[in-house]
Amino acid sequence: MVYRFAARVWKNDKKSLKLPAGYGDCVKTFAYPKKDAVICTLDGRIFQVKVMNLAGDYFLYNGWLDVVTSLKLPDNSWVVFQYEKALSSFRLFHFYQDISLAPPNYFYYKPGNDIKDRDDCVVLKNIQF
Repeated sequence: MVYRFAARVWKNDKKSLKLPAGYGDCVKTFAYPKKDAVICTLDGRIFQVKVMNLAGDYFLYNGWLDVVTSLKLPDNSWVVFQYEKALSSFRLFHFYQDISLAPPNYFYYKPGNDIKDRDDCVVLKNIQF
């Protein structure tokens, strides 16, 4: 089974990234990292980041700025993480500033249907985040 989640990189998310509300459940269910995390990119770059739990919300920090600057992530882009349990790491495999430019088979936004039309709602292969 593949475990994925997406998060939006807002202008003030350069030093830390707020993870989706369900991240805490994934810590319990799928053994997601709750203190230290490894992020790998498709081109082989590896980043060490810290995971922080603050009042029930999870954030990536201490190392997240390295990810943003190295990958040149623009404001309002989406990052999609795939958790690889065997490696205890996340693979960062897509990021887009304008979701409408993304290949529809992999990453798309469905406004105005039964899925909530919100700026933080992404559908990845029919999985809502």
